[in-house]
Order: sequence, then C-alpha cells, then structure tokens
Amino acid sequence: TTLFRSEQTKKVFTTLCAYTSGYLYLKEFTPELIQQGEKVVFVFPASDELYKELSNYNSGALVEASRFAGAIKNLKSQIHSVRRNK
Repeated sequence: TTLFRSEQTKKVFTTLCAYTSGYLYLKEFTPELIQQGEKVVFVFPASDELYKELSNYNSGALVEASRFAGAIKNLKSQIHSVRRNK
C-alpha cells in the first residue's frame, strides 16, 4: 500500500490487496487498475473520505459478507480482464 503523486501531481492511494479494495469498492470508491509487471495495482484517488474508510476497515468495520464477496469477485474479474488485454 502506497501513497504517491502521479504525473499530474494528483494524490492517489495504491494497493495490491483485493480485500482492502473490495471494502473501498463497497463504499463507492472506484479504482483504476494498472498492470505493473505481473501484478495489477488498484489505484484510488486519495481523499479524506477514503482515508476515513481505510481507518474504519483497519479497525474491523463490519460489512455484509455476500456484498463483500461480490465486490472482491468483481474486482478479480477486472484483474483478469486487465491481464488479458496487456
């Protein structure tokens, strides 16, 4: 998990973790998926709201299991799509 500035000096939050990304996706944050070598990175625009939700997630926030599983499944499908299109 990393915070860096992109070429446009826009702050972003990046992670390789599908579970963290799945939680953020449930909270209506949509990542851009970028292939870096063999890995696909989830890239989210950084914001105070995003960091608040990351804090909630890291503190054990509760979410509906079926929605969480669905979000992860959706993101993993996007990962496979990115890998096929390289």
